[in-house]
Amino acid sequence: MNKLIKENILYIVIVIIVLFGGIYTMYHNGAMTVDTFSQMSAKQAEMQTKVQKLEQIKAKRVSGQKKKSTAQSGKVIYAVPINQFSPAASFGIMFENVITNITNSGLKVRSIDYNYSPSDDKVLTAQVEGYNACELTFTTVGSYTQLQTFFKNIAKEKYLSSLYEVYIEPYDKDKSILIAKFKIRLYTKSV
Repeated sequence: MNKLIKENILYIVIVIIVLFGGIYTMYHNGAMTVDTFSQMSAKQAEMQTKVQKLEQIKAKRVSGQKKKSTAQSGKVIYAVPINQFSPAASFGIMFENVITNITNSGLKVRSIDYNYSPSDDKVLTAQVEGYNACELTFTTVGSYTQLQTFFKNIAKEKYLSSLYEVYIEPYDKDKSILIAKFKIRLYTKSV
């Protein structure tokens, strides 16, 4: 047996070196795998926390935008003291705002008609106590830009008003001048 060991000593040493090298490599790779796994677990937990914070920030932003959009887009109905004005007189300030917007935009007014009880108005047909509606029918003359400015200004008003039946046609003698017929409904409530 000594003879067999002496003849194959080189092979035995190589096998022992390879065996210890393999054990060392497996131990080293195993330790690196455990470290990598623990680091990955820590990073996943950190990422989960950051994702939750991001979702909270998004939720706050969305709720803030909802509050902001409802605050900005919501128009109020003009409130007047019930003892001071009749329903017809309650539209005075709103009439003034519309007329001011027309003159500031450069439009010329040809005619104005008033209807204090439009038959197809949903507020009046609902018969809600204290709410009034008035329909103004205008015929104006001006350029496209002036008409556009007027409509933008009416849209920016803080009090509720609705634009109905817009009809625009060019003037026969000068096509750059427009004749516009439109209806605006104004709303007030008595408090």
